[in-house]
Amino acid sequence: MIRLGKPVQLLEWGQGTNTTNQIWTIFAEGSIEGKPRCTDGVTDVIIAINGKLNKKNGADDFVKIMQQGEGMTPASQKWGEVAMGTLSSVDESGGKTLLHIALRGATKLGKLVK
Repeated sequence: MIRLGKPVQLLEWGQGTNTTNQIWTIFAEGSIEGKPRCTDGVTDVIIAINGKLNKKNGADDFVKIMQQGEGMTPASQKWGEVAMGTLSSVDESGGKTLLHIALRGATKLGKLVK
């Protein structure tokens, strides 16, 4: 479940030819902007990150969204995968970068429970 009030980490698939360089690595951290919108079965999530986008593997648009204490690690301090999608567009303005991520699979959204 994607928790709207929690920070997120974005991971990209490594570019390479063997298992030591084809791994998921963090390329950005930020927060979800607004409420994700669903159109024709595709959920568009906007994630705001500080600074510019620093994605190393430009050939692969797949992105994993991770949140602390979510995914397969409920109520812990570990980061867990909450969604996987494709990077559909990037808007850079005013020192903030907005990443639009299209989630094609079923997505459950929830508020942060304190």
